[in-house]
Amino acid sequence: MQSSIPAGVAALIAFLFGGPLLAEPAPLPPAVVGLELISGWQTADGAHVAAIEMRLAPGWHTYWRVPGLSGIPPTFDWSASRNLASVAYEWPRPALFDSFGVPTIGFKDALVLPVILTPETIGEPIEATVTLQFGVCRDICIPAEARLTARLGATAPPEGRAAIERALAARPLDAGAAGVTRARCDLAPAGPGREIIVEITFDAPPGRDLTTVIEAEGRPDLWIGQTETRTEGRAVHATARLDALDPGGLALDRGALRLTLLDTTRAIDIRGCPAD
Repeated sequence: MQSSIPAGVAALIAFLFGGPLLAEPAPLPPAVVGLELISGWQTADGAHVAAIEMRLAPGWHTYWRVPGLSGIPPTFDWSASRNLASVAYEWPRPALFDSFGVPTIGFKDALVLPVILTPETIGEPIEATVTLQFGVCRDICIPAEARLTARLGATAPPEGRAAIERALAARPLDAGAAGVTRARCDLAPAGPGREIIVEITFDAPPGRDLTTVIEAEGRPDLWIGQTETRTEGRAVHATARLDALDPGGLALDRGALRLTLLDTTRAIDIRGCPAD
């Protein structure tokens, strides 16, 4: 699976979305029956747990942060917010499904995406504004854009806590909880580009019908192609093609690699993948 997209595909997406973020987002397509920023609650350290909730018409889906070979990756712009220092996304486990004969990663019918918002000044409200661009698909795919706002403060009553907590409980397992004992990544020449070779070892056989997603975080200039995955005993082996917009920019920080293993019942999130 890919962790970013080739320049030509990126240009196509930019064309479909109309280029830069619009001053006034267009009306949502009818497939999006509900979209809001749930205010959530404030934590003891002053951060705020909120969520973006999207409800879709039956049969429609939207995409995970890595959508697969043909999907539209969602983007989020919080720059219009006030008193907001940082945003962390807590993606729930996505589903694997077929979209026009192509493997796709996303969410059918609904998505609750928890976000942890840290204020610049603790104790002061966060005036949260997020502009998001995303795609929704069924028989056709439609790009969409929306702007959501909420005033988040300690005095506001908690909203949507049960839905947010369910989404947090559905996050992928980390490496330790999943029984990962070792993750190793190597690079090998592959024509003008390179190939990423991954080996993940578990303390018990992990199952056979796994899909591996490889991401190079902080490297939008890199494109990671479809991943081939196989299981042998307690080890999962995966390979994927790696290309860069600049052919000289294929140097890779293995500590910034993020591996996600998916099957129909669970997801495993592995941060960092050193060589031996």
